[in-house]
Amino acid sequence: MSKVKIYIYNEYSNTFESKRPWTLITGFPGFGYVGTIATRYLVSKLKAVKVGDVITKYMPDFTAIEEYGIMTPYEIFVRPDKNLMILVNNTLPQPPERVIYAIKFAEWFLSVGGKKAILAGGLNSKFREGEEEFRWICINNCGWSFSEPQMEKGLYIVGPLATFFTIFNIMKIPTLLIFPYTEPSKYDPGAAAVFVRKVSELLNLDIDIEDLLQYSKLVAEAEAALEEAIKSSRKEEKGPKPYM
Repeated sequence: MSKVKIYIYNEYSNTFESKRPWTLITGFPGFGYVGTIATRYLVSKLKAVKVGDVITKYMPDFTAIEEYGIMTPYEIFVRPDKNLMILVNNTLPQPPERVIYAIKFAEWFLSVGGKKAILAGGLNSKFREGEEEFRWICINNCGWSFSEPQMEKGLYIVGPLATFFTIFNIMKIPTLLIFPYTEPSKYDPGAAAVFVRKVSELLNLDIDIEDLLQYSKLVAEAEAALEEAIKSSRKEEKGPKPYM
């Protein structure tokens, strides 16, 4: 038995009977959690339909109830009228199966007519050189470009996103990678909003990102309040100690 299986629910099997020129959007919970925040937001705003799961040997044992039904670790959503497929990775694949995950998914994607991919990542904001919001890479003549600077020599892509990028390149899938600047250790909906806005422009999706921007503001305010509370606590600890 293969360690990775693409499982499409029976009621949606006809979605893939005829090949479509699918565009895939995906990412992972890496720097800033950008890939997962962005793909989940796209699914919600586009009202995409969940049609299947990626099942792996070492898949984490968790699930949850969402508006669309049961959330699982690796979920496949589609908007057939837009030839759009969204792979939501709610968690990172385990290291032993990351390569086979990428290979199996890329093979299946091509088998159902897949044509292009857009991948979301996060780039440490310390590499920002000006006012640009992101960097990008286009491989295999993806057909998209931006005025913002591309990724430079010496900047590494790591984790399962790098594996997907490598496999998609080997299989000659035209792929665009967009890396909004982010703080690596923070949950960053603002960076995800940058990715969603650019994808919306590229694919004419007309997606409102106001909810993500508002959420980003709330996260920033909460982090600031927490930091202030920590500072106050430390000051109190350094003050004179009462006699017992």
